[in-house]
Amino acid sequence: MNNITITTPMQHRCNTTIPSGWKIKTLDQIGTFLKGKGITKSEIVETGKPCIRYGQIYSEYNYFVEEFKSFINDISAKNSNPIFKNDLLFAGSGETLEDIGKCVAYIKSDEAYAGGDIIILRPHSEDAHYLGYLLNSDEVKKQTFKLGQGHSVVHIYSSSLKNLKITLPLYQEQQKIAQILSTWDKAIVLQQKLIIQKQQNKKAIMKKLLTGEVRFKGFTEEWNEVRIKDTLKYERPDKYIVESDVYSDEHITPVLTANKSFILGYTNENEGIYSNFPIILFDDFTTDNKFVDFPFKIKSSAIKILNITNEKFDLKFIFERMQIFNFPKEEHKRYYISEYQYLKFKCPEFNEQKKIATYSVAIDQEINALQKQLIAMQEQKKGLMQQLLTGKLRVKI
Repeated sequence: MNNITITTPMQHRCNTTIPSGWKIKTLDQIGTFLKGKGITKSEIVETGKPCIRYGQIYSEYNYFVEEFKSFINDISAKNSNPIFKNDLLFAGSGETLEDIGKCVAYIKSDEAYAGGDIIILRPHSEDAHYLGYLLNSDEVKKQTFKLGQGHSVVHIYSSSLKNLKITLPLYQEQQKIAQILSTWDKAIVLQQKLIIQKQQNKKAIMKKLLTGEVRFKGFTEEWNEVRIKDTLKYERPDKYIVESDVYSDEHITPVLTANKSFILGYTNENEGIYSNFPIILFDDFTTDNKFVDFPFKIKSSAIKILNITNEKFDLKFIFERMQIFNFPKEEHKRYYISEYQYLKFKCPEFNEQKKIATYSVAIDQEINALQKQLIAMQEQKKGLMQQLLTGKLRVKI
């Protein structure tokens, strides 16, 4: 990625600054619009002819369709419309403005089909890889946002998309730009795979360490059976619940939940901030939990704040042990007091707990470093993409 040579010549035409040799065109000037057809959720089968439904465009794909995740039988295929290599597929419906107009380029040669609410653009001569990036750029999104119609479900139509304006370089430059961005995407995917591999490795070794199947050298004492209740005490969240859900990145104090979202936003409220960390944040209904080592406020009263009962226990060890419980949740109810706190497990003495927890923290630090690198790579690629697709940076052909 570092051996790319970039230059920056620009010129002015008709009061619009565009690169030398580039042209402004509408989508209907570069291709033909068609419609997807059919393919309901009930028609999806495990094996058959590849297909794509409109919701998958914004939920399962990024810029390109390189592999299929859904299939239909021959009868459904006859009632749908085929797509071909280099077709551009737009989501015609969605729940948000970000969803509608989302575009993916089909770059395979397999026989495949597009479902209803998909708008197909079949380019005459432009590079599909380049268009896959361009039609998802910030400059194009600004236009598609203005085209969305509806409230609970937002729609966009080919009659509107055909007037969308894009700036196109010569075909060879399109290919070069797409090649550069593809190189970045491949590096990002490799980084993501490395993170996943590290996380999976951690999960495997930690399960052995947390159950005593594998032990660190020098530890031989027998583990004793305890209950969660013996190791953790809980505190209700009432004093720390945020009063307003108007959040801003300009504020300081994070508002937390125990589920995947974790940080809901930031508040400027300066009272009722929890500061006796570290603690475990526990969702009473889902049993989702998070290890927290910074000040915070809470959104929901369904949260319990967990801390160690005494100095015989290491909080990080207990948290990691909680991650491997197989706890069934069959009803929508509060679980901690009635069931969860009575879960039993074997626990080593404090020094061995601490050793295992320290090892876990070291792995977490490695993973966090890789995640920071990933974010930096994504930001760099985003900036480069913006520069290349607007012609502010030029590539040598």
